[in-house]
Amino acid sequence: MFKVGKSFRSKSDVSLLFSGGNFRKSHSGEVGLPRQADVVIVGGGIAGCSAFYQLTKRGVKPVLIEHNKLTNGTTWHTGGLVWSLRPNDTDIQLLYRTKEILKNLEQETGVDPGFINNGGIFIARTLDRMEEFKRLHTLGHYFNVHSQLITPKEAAKLSPILDPNAFYGAVYSPTDGHADPTSYCSALIKGGIANGGQVFEHTTLTKIHFEESTQGLKKIIGIETNKGSIKTNTVVNAAGVWGRNVSNMVDIEIPITPMKHSYVVTNTIEGARDSPSIRCHDSSLYFRPQGDSILFGGYEGNPDILKQVPEDFSFKLFEMDKSIFEVHWKRAVELCPSFEQAGIKADVCGPESFTPDHKPLVGEDPIVVGLYYSLGYNSMGMMFSGGVSEQLSYWITQGRPDMDMHDFDIRRFSQRQKPDRAWVTETCHESYAKTYSIVYPHDQRLSGRNLRIDPFHEHLVASGAVMEEALGWERPAYFIQEDRTAPVRGYDWYGNYDHVRHTDQRYMKELEKDLTFGFSKNFDLIKSEALATRTNVGLFNLSCYTKMYLTGPDAEEAADWLFTNHLSQDPGRVSYTLSLNSKGGIESDVTVTTLEEGGGTLVGPILKGKGYYIVAGGPSGYQTKSHLRKQLFKKNFKSRISEITDRLGILSIQGPKSRELLQSVTESPITDEKFPLGMSHIIKINGKSCRAMRLSYVGEMGFEIHIPYAHCVSVYNKIVNAGRGFDLTLAGFRAMDSLSMEKGYHLLNTDLRIDDNPVEAGLERFCRKDGQYQGKSIVEKVKQEGAKKKRCFFTLQDNVALYGLETIWRDDAIVGYLRRGAYGFALDSSIGLGYVRHPKGKSVDSEFLKTGEYHIEIRDKKYPATLYLNSPFDPKNQRLLGRYENQFEEQSHFED
Repeated sequence: MFKVGKSFRSKSDVSLLFSGGNFRKSHSGEVGLPRQADVVIVGGGIAGCSAFYQLTKRGVKPVLIEHNKLTNGTTWHTGGLVWSLRPNDTDIQLLYRTKEILKNLEQETGVDPGFINNGGIFIARTLDRMEEFKRLHTLGHYFNVHSQLITPKEAAKLSPILDPNAFYGAVYSPTDGHADPTSYCSALIKGGIANGGQVFEHTTLTKIHFEESTQGLKKIIGIETNKGSIKTNTVVNAAGVWGRNVSNMVDIEIPITPMKHSYVVTNTIEGARDSPSIRCHDSSLYFRPQGDSILFGGYEGNPDILKQVPEDFSFKLFEMDKSIFEVHWKRAVELCPSFEQAGIKADVCGPESFTPDHKPLVGEDPIVVGLYYSLGYNSMGMMFSGGVSEQLSYWITQGRPDMDMHDFDIRRFSQRQKPDRAWVTETCHESYAKTYSIVYPHDQRLSGRNLRIDPFHEHLVASGAVMEEALGWERPAYFIQEDRTAPVRGYDWYGNYDHVRHTDQRYMKELEKDLTFGFSKNFDLIKSEALATRTNVGLFNLSCYTKMYLTGPDAEEAADWLFTNHLSQDPGRVSYTLSLNSKGGIESDVTVTTLEEGGGTLVGPILKGKGYYIVAGGPSGYQTKSHLRKQLFKKNFKSRISEITDRLGILSIQGPKSRELLQSVTESPITDEKFPLGMSHIIKINGKSCRAMRLSYVGEMGFEIHIPYAHCVSVYNKIVNAGRGFDLTLAGFRAMDSLSMEKGYHLLNTDLRIDDNPVEAGLERFCRKDGQYQGKSIVEKVKQEGAKKKRCFFTLQDNVALYGLETIWRDDAIVGYLRRGAYGFALDSSIGLGYVRHPKGKSVDSEFLKTGEYHIEIRDKKYPATLYLNSPFDPKNQRLLGRYENQFEEQSHFED
């Protein structure tokens, strides 16, 4: 086992190690707490200091309270790394903003934030890892992130500590670096105080006052501390590893788990001082220079998980478990042989907070109005908090952020997930253990599975369904054949903590087929499901979709405000519509069915006045519910959203023979006259009342059957048995994603986001001209002035896979990147959806779009592409109407 010269236990110890350790004096003055504040920030780490600074930049005068001294949590002992490239467009933009803030702070405040721009190298020890880095490198082109794909020898020239024989290749980003956490926080605090903010150290939050409000929500009205009370309507929980303690004060659970994380510092090593920072993802290690030494740490499979961190654990450290860190030492020596002789000078082991998907928790609580979050950063706080806090300041002052923040928004987790501590703990463990795993497009986690299953689940698994997870739900991804099954087992913690690894590896072996940036080994299975739907009939389980009723005296007025489209006055009519925010950004897209007075059943409730049945997509369902409910609260509508997701199942029958199949299982007439496109009726199948809707998300004639849970199995058996006579195919979401994208339909939080408006997305036809809805003025303004970007459809002639995040070139200029990619089996082409901008910032029109020559850059190689304003698949929607005489019509590339 390696030897450590000194194990640090406190801040004073670590201050001896870091030569730049500017451990600052107290910023608190003698002034007492104010009686009232615009915003109270709880926590003085990098997240709280950044929020404090950014809010003052927006004209807010916040009060920051810290129970000890600033930086006393994870911030003071973090490694402080700041990177530029991440496998996500929002992440890259946030990292860019953090670096811009760091560059400008000293000029503004006179305090050097301690940012050292030493560059960064990502090491690849495998071919697949290098392919991932090529994706990052390519995406970075659009965001002006300069990077170079380099050889091992070139990497070793930049950092002589590396053994070039130990890895396959690398990517170098010269704008990377690292920051001194205490100096950074000092600059932020000085800037915030100069702008009117106040800081109070040694001030402990003891209580949050709230009141019960409408829509089942709570509202912040003030706080209490050991030094007095403050009236406020806005609290930012930036308490880091103590964040749960704060949320528990308003009876809210958040998905966060503290864990011990360690790093060590070597003795003097030649070449260390001028080395770039390094990440070796395949070894799960990170390195950065610390004077003439190297600081390095990693993410192991068996971290020490903490139930909680003591309140008085300020500026303290744990004893490092050397047996846990041993794996990192061995891998580090493989990459940097000089470590063996240099040895370890010191170690640091402190608490860090992790979330189920390794992303911070940000934004307003969906239940408590005025409670915002900025925590769960773990060691990424230094690199993310600047950009994230800037967006949080817009969130608080303007109602919503400017950028798409869905991957950070706390609403990405439902109320079924957040309070379940077993689910939270095991998913947080896996997020830690897989911190540096390759981010494949279709990877699935193994933890937290089978949290929510519907009545069809066991029947579908028995029929070969390979499940994927969405908002805690298990749903079919695709179906394997030859009488094989691949059930999802309980989490085995990868064999750690004395857990025994599963002997049943069927599900794992299925997932391995998708671990590629090329075409999946499941390509042919998904193709068969997609083409069977196009040519015959397919059955999809959509039960994970979120289902809600909007009812009450003001339901009609509320619906007019919430939704952009005309909602039919005719009972049973189904409308596709958007719901926007005040900036005209797209918050959700849903189907809304106008209801008539029913007979008191789950699919036909008794109503007083107008009512609406709302259905939202699976992964975005809780976000949609939260958005709608918050708008009802803000406008004080006398109406209510009631969720019935886990009381209704949905089976979707799609394809040319869908009407014949449905008619064979019901006595209700399924004709064009009775059941035109966009109509719903309550029908009986096997004697059970269901709501049938004629609509499609795949571009075929099709029907959705909404079924009370008690009758799901009976109806499913009836349809499947009858389906044998029609050669019915069970199909999953991988086929559905391909089919919907081939048709050019939108997917929320991918090609429809809050930083897109309906005109840019090509959905202005779903925005009515009369009446008022939220965001309408912005939509009308964009219509008049022209859109700065346009959503477009691309096909490739080359047989290469698209997954999204590939760069779009027009002539010799980068004009966008793909939001989503798939393979269109009917078009027999890879297809992509993305937004195109004018390289000179002008408005984008059809003339500009159709005159360019396009290429899609995929992993550092360009491929010719054809641009369409809309998908060329069935452009006149004949198939939706059940007209299959001309199955694949040709379309001009630029036909609207």
